Amino acid sequence: MSDEPTADDVRRAWGGPELTGLWQQAREALEQPKPAATFRLALPDDDSRRAVGEVYGRPMTGLGTRLNVAKLDEAVRARFGLGLEEVLEILHGRPVTRASSPARQDERLERVASVLEAALAEHGLSGRPWTRPWIEWWNQYGRVAREDLELTARRAAGALAHVVLDPEASPRSWIPRADLATQLDAPYQLDSGTALSRVVLKAIALAHGVEAPTREHDRHALWERVGVTSDGVSATVACWALPLVGADPWSRGVLDRTELGLPTHLTHRDLAAAPDTLVPPGSVIAVCENPRVLEAAVHEGIRHPLLCLSGRPSTVALQLLDRLAPNGARLRHHGDFDWPGVSILNGLWSHHQVRPWRMSAADYREELDRASQERLDLPPLIGTPVDTPWDPALRELMAGTGQAVDEEVTLVRLLDDLRDGSLH
Repeated sequence: MSDEPTADDVRRAWGGPELTGLWQQAREALEQPKPAATFRLALPDDDSRRAVGEVYGRPMTGLGTRLNVAKLDEAVRARFGLGLEEVLEILHGRPVTRASSPARQDERLERVASVLEAALAEHGLSGRPWTRPWIEWWNQYGRVAREDLELTARRAAGALAHVVLDPEASPRSWIPRADLATQLDAPYQLDSGTALSRVVLKAIALAHGVEAPTREHDRHALWERVGVTSDGVSATVACWALPLVGADPWSRGVLDRTELGLPTHLTHRDLAAAPDTLVPPGSVIAVCENPRVLEAAVHEGIRHPLLCLSGRPSTVALQLLDRLAPNGARLRHHGDFDWPGVSILNGLWSHHQVRPWRMSAADYREELDRASQERLDLPPLIGTPVDTPWDPALRELMAGTGQAVDEEVTLVRLLDDLRDGSLH
């Protein structure tokens, strides 16, 4: 350590772009009317993690961390013998000034509001009920560096213009979060822990009337609720014997897997690369809930088109159904005769042009009678009854009997239907 460090020494050591966020967030923490004891810092890449770790004195991992102002002050003093405020004055060319006056606070609030309102107006989002609470939250908790305010505001408004902000609406398609960030010219900046992700999710939460998520699982769920997947490869839908009409490499690849006796697990990336027209008009495509049905169809070489949801449909499954329906495909779904099972069909019936397959009150009664004859143990129905608009009698019958029928119990009948193409 030099006994008499110069300003140039400090700039050479700590003036690099990988530390810009550290110094700006530290300044904002100090310049609050009541200086903050800690601050949150985004660490978007390896260079920033390495550089911040060297200054602070401990390794940095992940996409963000919380730093203690007093510890940061001790760390910088140990290097050059200068306090944090002195270092910030050298790096920024101005002293640290606490925003103690109400007039200064009002001026800052007005500037932030003006920038955000302009960004929202550019995308037709002005005047929505959630915008004023969002702006007020941004002023108090947004923690966006002053020099990043305008760019972050534009990117946030651009992201919000791409998502479903109406709490009564459902997404009709999904975009991977990385793709949305790339469209905003902000690669990786919608990943968890970043300032952009934080402010966008807060706006979404306000628009949908829910609490801003604090756990990763809840963040993913909120993104999906508005049409954004956490990634383009983890969500899948299993497909078998799709009668694809394309002669392109993508279609040939799926068809070749069928010839090999192999189902295909499609992702959002797959659908993005798929041709617009997938199947001939009038194609009847079965949709099941349990993978055992698809496995049995593959094993027996039954070439009827079949999709498997594996429980509640993933975002990619819903997107595929919405791609098939405009092609003129006739979608038929069978699932468990329990409340979650009929809830799945209820959603598919209402929003995705899917019709029932062996899911009527008569079908349910037939399975109960067969189970009794074969002395099968049926599990009890658990949960709250769900409407069955395709056959209201089904709800009443299920609630009255109190027994569930798993899809595997009907496997033989389902395979017979697939063999002869009679799905009703």
